Amino acid sequence: MVERGPADRLPQDLVDLVDSWSTVPAFVHDRHFTVLHANHLAQALSQAFRPGANLLRSTFLRPEVLRASPDPGLVTEHVVGELRKSLGTHEWDAVFEGLVDELRSGNNRFAEAWAGLEPGLRPDAAESFTFDRPDLGRLELRYLQLEVPEHFGMSLVVWRACDEASARLLAVLAGQSPDRT
Repeated sequence: MVERGPADRLPQDLVDLVDSWSTVPAFVHDRHFTVLHANHLAQALSQAFRPGANLLRSTFLRPEVLRASPDPGLVTEHVVGELRKSLGTHEWDAVFEGLVDELRSGNNRFAEAWAGLEPGLRPDAAESFTFDRPDLGRLELRYLQLEVPEHFGMSLVVWRACDEASARLLAVLAGQSPDRT
């Protein structure tokens, strides 16, 4: 018998909900920050939001991600804080250990933040981030992360524009998305 992976255990209602939002970037990730499912708009927004991608690796091992941000320090602090928050909720395991080791050796900014950030520090529930898209321009988006009830360790992430200019650019990107309805 083949063991089912985490993406196979996603509730169909959640997959359908995420997919129904053609103008709202949304995705689901597991406790190790691996994207399990994402709608077309989230995938068009960033390669980091494609199923199978790990948000930690995407942030710290792809230099263009932090370089595109006007405040890489804020992004670093936030993402490391999210990792520490997850570790406060979930058991430290071989996957977490491997991720932390890989990120510490692969990115000095992560290594410094990991060593210096207070273990109890919690990132804000909603943060805004900049996505610099050469084909569109700069989008300022705010996200909300929600825990998925009855599916311990899964989170739903939903993005929205912070300003009118970003809303217009997000609408342009949504219009390019193949699932536009």
